[in-house]
Amino acid sequence: MSLRGKTVVLTGASSGIGAQAAVRLHAQGALVHLVGRDERRTRRVAEALDAPWYTADFEELADVRRLADELMGATRHIDVLAANAGAVMPDRHTADGIDATFQVNVLSPWLLMLLLADHLSGGRILATNSRAHKNAVIGLHSLEDLARGRQGVSGHRAYARSKLAAGILLREYGRRHRGIDVGDFHPGIIASGFDRPLGKRGAVMKALARPFTDTPDQGAARLVHLASRTGPLAGTYYTRTRPAKPSPQLHSRQLGAALWDFATDLTSSRRPAPGPASSTGRHSSTGR
Repeated sequence: MSLRGKTVVLTGASSGIGAQAAVRLHAQGALVHLVGRDERRTRRVAEALDAPWYTADFEELADVRRLADELMGATRHIDVLAANAGAVMPDRHTADGIDATFQVNVLSPWLLMLLLADHLSGGRILATNSRAHKNAVIGLHSLEDLARGRQGVSGHRAYARSKLAAGILLREYGRRHRGIDVGDFHPGIIASGFDRPLGKRGAVMKALARPFTDTPDQGAARLVHLASRTGPLAGTYYTRTRPAKPSPQLHSRQLGAALWDFATDLTSSRRPAPGPASSTGRHSSTGR
């Protein structure tokens, strides 16, 4: 599928895989809308490409709502949503009392997809997952503990569970929005600062993985390859660019329905008052 003239929204675009993917998508003629948390870095990437940009803090649900409003105002249709934003944030909670890793990796991306559903009709969502999800297990009766960070596990395990939950929700989204193609992928072990919040454990893991790491540009190439894939993703999980065996829970309809209701409750009960009007013009900035 040619991306020339297609509208692509890319989250996590300020560094790493996202920044490199922005360059590659732009080179293929896509109309890229870049989303990042850091204003300075996001603006720098966007200005080099003369692309519209937005900032949003996924720790704040109000920012996600503002971002969705801005994207709907700036686009008529979104052909591809590359949901690449993610983070490891151990022992940290949002203002809503939600575990930060869960909110940034699960709740906020899901809310953004939900709010953009009308604009995504006939389009595609490609999410960046992690093979770590295969080592995680989620119980139907432990969703509250998962969201509140009451799991008593390491930051890495909490991250793995969050990516599993995100993948389950993505497929439930696909079942409820039949006109939107969905899929996700593990981009490889990427040499970046993504695992820095894990401290010494992250440093050790990074050192052990160094012989097997790929560059952010290699990860970006895989994202762009799947974003422009001719055939449907159809809920498939990919490792790099090949279909791979996911966690058996990833396609659980029971967990999908339970997580959907849980996410709906977490977001609908926390609807903030409308924030100040965002900036206008080609470049837009909301949040921090």
